[in-house]
Amino acid sequence: MLLAAGLREGLEEMRLNPFGGAFLGPLPPQELYLLGRMLYPLVFRIKDAKRYHPNWEVEKVVSIPLKEFLKPENYLAYRMHFASTRNVGDEAIQIFPGFLPRGEAEAEVLWGATYRIVVTFLGIVFGFYPPEINDLEVVDGFRGETYFQNGPSNS
Repeated sequence: MLLAAGLREGLEEMRLNPFGGAFLGPLPPQELYLLGRMLYPLVFRIKDAKRYHPNWEVEKVVSIPLKEFLKPENYLAYRMHFASTRNVGDEAIQIFPGFLPRGEAEAEVLWGATYRIVVTFLGIVFGFYPPEINDLEVVDGFRGETYFQNGPSNS
């Protein structure tokens, strides 16, 4: 049932051809803590997926070569500042493990559930694990008041 749902979502959200690839397997579920929901990631290899046609549900498509994830220098500690929705001027700060491909002009920090899914995949497939968060460069990020109202993308 999860595979059928994943194929349907890939077709609806990205116009990916469900017959143009191979199902490689499921990954462990990931909890979206802020939303109280679970994600059930699936790994699917798409042949020649160079063009994407995202629908309104997809904010953006980010393409990162797999080899970049295997470079320890691309990992960081992401110190996220969340603006308060209750008291103007208040903020909460939390540190997350993150990934940022160096040298990419418009690169964004990968963090949250997306980060956890990618790192789980790297560990299972390649036996690769990022450096410990205490050993990483700290990079600051900010999410405004509307972040919690609209729901996080976690990436």
